Amino acid sequence: MTVHSLYIFDRRGKTLFTKNYSAAARQAPTNVDDEEEYLAEKRKLIFGMLFSLRELTGSLGPEGQLPAVYSVRTGAATLHNYETRSGLRFAMYTNNDIQQTTGKGDGKFTSVREALQHIYSEIWVEFVVRSPLYRPGELAASSQSQKGIGKFDIRSTNFEQKLDAYLSSMPWFDSK
Repeated sequence: MTVHSLYIFDRRGKTLFTKNYSAAARQAPTNVDDEEEYLAEKRKLIFGMLFSLRELTGSLGPEGQLPAVYSVRTGAATLHNYETRSGLRFAMYTNNDIQQTTGKGDGKFTSVREALQHIYSEIWVEFVVRSPLYRPGELAASSQSQKGIGKFDIRSTNFEQKLDAYLSSMPWFDSK
Protein backbone atom coordinates (compact mmCIF):
# COMPACT_ATOMS: atom_id res chain seq x y z
CA MET A 1 0.00 0.00 0.00
CA THR A 2 1.39 3.38 -0.93
CA VAL A 3 1.32 5.92 1.89
CA HIS A 4 0.98 9.36 0.35
CA SER A 5 1.06 11.58 3.43
CA LEU A 6 0.45 11.94 7.16
CA TYR A 7 -1.23 14.91 8.80
CA ILE A 8 -1.63 15.85 12.47
CA PHE A 9 -4.24 18.48 13.36
CA ASP A 10 -5.21 20.03 16.67
CA ARG A 11 -8.87 20.32 17.70
CA ARG A 12 -9.24 23.71 16.00
CA GLY A 13 -7.89 22.51 12.65
CA LYS A 14 -4.39 23.93 12.93
CA THR A 15 -1.89 21.70 11.16
CA LEU A 16 0.73 20.61 13.66
CA PHE A 17 2.67 18.26 11.40
CA THR A 18 2.64 17.20 7.75
CA LYS A 19 4.85 14.67 6.03
CA ASN A 20 4.53 13.67 2.39
CA TYR A 21 5.92 10.25 1.56
CA SER A 22 5.06 9.64 -2.09
CA ALA A 23 6.19 11.70 -5.06
CA ALA A 24 2.55 12.22 -6.02
CA ALA A 25 1.82 13.89 -2.68
CA ARG A 26 4.90 16.12 -2.85
CA GLN A 27 4.14 17.80 -6.15
CA ALA A 28 1.45 20.36 -6.79
CA PRO A 29 -0.43 20.41 -10.09
CA THR A 30 1.36 22.32 -12.83
CA ASN A 31 -1.30 25.03 -13.01
CA VAL A 32 -0.77 26.08 -9.37
CA ASP A 33 1.23 29.30 -8.87
CA ASP A 34 2.00 29.10 -5.17
CA GLU A 35 2.81 25.56 -4.02
CA GLU A 36 2.75 26.45 -0.29
CA GLU A 37 -0.71 27.99 -0.64
CA TYR A 38 -1.90 24.89 -2.52
CA LEU A 39 -0.64 22.59 0.25
CA ALA A 40 -2.22 24.78 2.95
CA GLU A 41 -5.54 24.62 1.12
CA LYS A 42 -5.21 20.84 0.82
CA ARG A 43 -4.67 20.52 4.58
CA LYS A 44 -7.72 22.70 5.27
CA LEU A 45 -9.86 20.55 2.98
CA ILE A 46 -8.74 17.33 4.67
CA PHE A 47 -9.46 18.67 8.16
CA GLY A 48 -12.77 20.16 7.02
CA MET A 49 -13.89 16.88 5.50
CA LEU A 50 -13.00 14.92 8.65
CA PHE A 51 -14.70 17.50 10.86
CA SER A 52 -17.86 17.55 8.74
CA LEU A 53 -18.10 13.76 8.55
CA ARG A 54 -17.65 13.48 12.32
CA GLU A 55 -20.47 15.98 12.87
CA LEU A 56 -22.66 14.08 10.40
CA THR A 57 -22.06 10.73 12.10
CA GLY A 58 -22.77 12.36 15.45
CA SER A 59 -26.14 13.62 14.28
CA LEU A 60 -27.10 10.31 12.63
CA GLY A 61 -25.73 7.96 15.28
CA PRO A 62 -27.36 6.74 18.48
CA GLU A 63 -27.59 9.06 21.47
CA GLY A 64 -24.82 8.70 24.01
CA GLN A 65 -22.20 7.34 21.62
CA LEU A 66 -19.22 9.40 20.57
CA PRO A 67 -19.17 10.00 16.82
CA ALA A 68 -16.17 8.57 15.00
CA VAL A 69 -14.87 8.41 11.46
CA TYR A 70 -12.20 5.75 11.02
CA SER A 71 -11.62 5.99 7.29
CA VAL A 72 -13.03 7.54 4.16
CA ARG A 73 -12.59 5.65 0.91
CA THR A 74 -12.99 7.26 -2.49
CA GLY A 75 -12.35 5.91 -5.96
CA ALA A 76 -8.76 7.16 -5.86
CA ALA A 77 -7.55 6.81 -2.27
CA THR A 78 -8.37 6.21 1.38
CA LEU A 79 -8.03 8.68 4.24
CA HIS A 80 -7.52 6.88 7.56
CA ASN A 81 -8.32 8.84 10.71
CA TYR A 82 -7.56 8.49 14.41
CA GLU A 83 -8.91 11.08 16.82
CA THR A 84 -7.69 11.32 20.40
CA ARG A 85 -9.80 12.33 23.38
CA SER A 86 -7.93 15.64 23.48
CA GLY A 87 -9.06 16.40 19.92
CA LEU A 88 -5.84 15.69 18.03
CA ARG A 89 -6.49 14.12 14.63
CA PHE A 90 -3.97 11.85 12.93
CA ALA A 91 -4.83 11.35 9.27
CA MET A 92 -2.98 9.10 6.83
CA TYR A 93 -3.70 9.35 3.13
CA THR A 94 -3.07 6.07 1.25
CA ASN A 95 -4.02 4.32 -1.95
CA ASN A 96 -6.91 1.82 -2.02
CA ASP A 97 -5.01 -1.42 -1.41
CA ILE A 98 -7.87 -2.82 0.69
CA GLN A 99 -6.18 -6.15 1.39
CA GLN A 100 -3.53 -4.49 3.53
CA THR A 101 -5.73 -1.93 5.31
CA THR A 102 -8.18 -4.26 7.01
CA GLY A 103 -5.90 -5.78 9.65
CA LYS A 104 -7.81 -7.49 12.42
CA GLY A 105 -5.11 -7.10 15.06
CA ASP A 106 -4.48 -10.85 14.92
CA GLY A 107 -0.71 -10.43 15.00
CA LYS A 108 -0.19 -10.93 11.27
CA PHE A 109 0.20 -7.23 10.65
CA THR A 110 -0.80 -3.93 12.17
CA SER A 111 -3.78 -2.15 10.61
CA VAL A 112 -3.46 1.49 9.65
CA ARG A 113 -5.79 2.49 12.49
CA GLU A 114 -3.64 0.61 15.01
CA ALA A 115 -0.56 2.24 13.50
CA LEU A 116 -2.09 5.71 13.91
CA GLN A 117 -2.98 4.89 17.50
CA HIS A 118 0.62 3.74 18.10
CA ILE A 119 1.99 6.92 16.50
CA TYR A 120 -0.04 8.95 18.96
CA SER A 121 0.49 6.97 22.15
CA GLU A 122 4.07 5.83 21.71
CA ILE A 123 5.73 8.39 19.43
CA TRP A 124 3.79 11.68 19.72
CA VAL A 125 3.37 11.50 23.49
CA GLU A 126 6.94 10.30 24.06
CA PHE A 127 8.79 12.74 21.81
CA VAL A 128 6.53 15.80 21.65
CA VAL A 129 4.33 15.96 24.75
CA ARG A 130 7.03 14.74 27.15
CA SER A 131 9.67 17.08 25.73
CA PRO A 132 10.83 19.59 28.35
CA LEU A 133 10.47 22.34 25.74
CA TYR A 134 6.80 21.58 25.05
CA ARG A 135 4.10 23.90 26.40
CA PRO A 136 0.45 23.15 25.55
CA GLY A 137 -0.87 25.61 23.00
CA GLU A 138 2.59 26.73 21.94
CA LEU A 139 3.25 24.38 19.04
CA ALA A 140 4.47 26.02 15.87
CA ALA A 141 2.57 24.74 12.86
CA SER A 142 4.80 22.66 10.61
CA SER A 143 4.70 25.20 7.79
CA GLN A 144 5.20 28.16 10.14
CA SER A 145 8.17 26.87 12.12
CA GLN A 146 10.50 29.56 10.84
CA LYS A 147 8.01 32.32 11.71
CA GLY A 148 6.92 30.84 15.04
CA ILE A 149 9.62 32.45 17.17
CA GLY A 150 9.27 31.34 20.79
CA LYS A 151 6.99 28.46 19.86
CA PHE A 152 7.89 24.80 20.26
CA ASP A 153 9.03 23.28 16.96
CA ILE A 154 8.29 19.58 16.48
CA ARG A 155 11.39 19.32 14.33
CA SER A 156 13.50 19.97 17.45
CA THR A 157 12.59 16.49 18.72
CA ASN A 158 13.21 12.98 17.40
CA PHE A 159 9.54 12.67 16.50
CA GLU A 160 9.99 12.65 12.72
CA GLN A 161 12.88 10.16 12.81
CA LYS A 162 10.95 7.75 15.06
CA LEU A 163 7.83 8.18 12.94
CA ASP A 164 9.73 7.32 9.75
CA ALA A 165 11.41 4.33 11.39
CA TYR A 166 8.07 3.02 12.68
CA LEU A 167 6.22 3.44 9.39
CA SER A 168 9.10 1.88 7.44
CA SER A 169 8.86 -1.18 9.68
CA MET A 170 5.22 -1.76 8.74
CA PRO A 171 4.77 -4.51 6.12
CA TRP A 172 2.14 -2.45 4.31
CA PHE A 173 4.24 0.73 4.08
CA ASP A 174 5.38 1.78 0.62
CA SER A 175 6.32 5.29 -0.43
CA LYS A 176 6.51 4.96 -4.22
